[in-house]
Amino acid sequence: MKRNHIFFSIIFIIIIVSTFIFLKKFFLYPLEEKAIKELNYAQQFLYQGDIDKALNKKNIKINYLGFSGIASKFPFYFTKAGNISKFYAGICYYKLGDYKESIKMMKSFSAKDEILSSIKYGIIGDAFTQMKNKKEALKNYVIAANMRENEITTPLYYYKAALLNFSMKNYEDSKYFLKKIENKYPFFLYKKNVEKYLMFIENKL
Repeated sequence: MKRNHIFFSIIFIIIIVSTFIFLKKFFLYPLEEKAIKELNYAQQFLYQGDIDKALNKKNIKINYLGFSGIASKFPFYFTKAGNISKFYAGICYYKLGDYKESIKMMKSFSAKDEILSSIKYGIIGDAFTQMKNKKEALKNYVIAANMRENEITTPLYYYKAALLNFSMKNYEDSKYFLKKIENKYPFFLYKKNVEKYLMFIENKL
């Protein structure tokens, strides 16, 4: 009985592996190629600054899908191009002022790269800021800053969190984030602004 169990377990594994290889070769690869081709078309419009055409959210019957169509037709678990299209679509929706859809797209985007993941949460934070939802914006800025410590995204999102707290008159919290930038990121692009805000807060407290 034990030998039979082992035999059938091996057969089952072989079937699973063979099925995966078959699907990858004859289904996933061709699908990925189509998605990449569509992605290239949409990216060209984005680089030209034509957000509407890049997104193609109205599904206009033309010879390409746009980021919106790619994201819906090629789910991320099937294609990498379908997944990254959700990121691009989120950016496009943000630029068009559709902040709810931007958040929706960004949340559905699966980012394995930590820097890209940081930007994802940063854009979600920006969208919530535009929607006047400061609590959610702040939460996402902190997530974005702490996703992976680096010289670019970390101080940028600490800075946004500081400014948001400042606008809410939460001066202690604002000072906390500004101090983190001052102490750890001396080459931050907006270093002079950090110093000005800290000086103002010191006089307030």
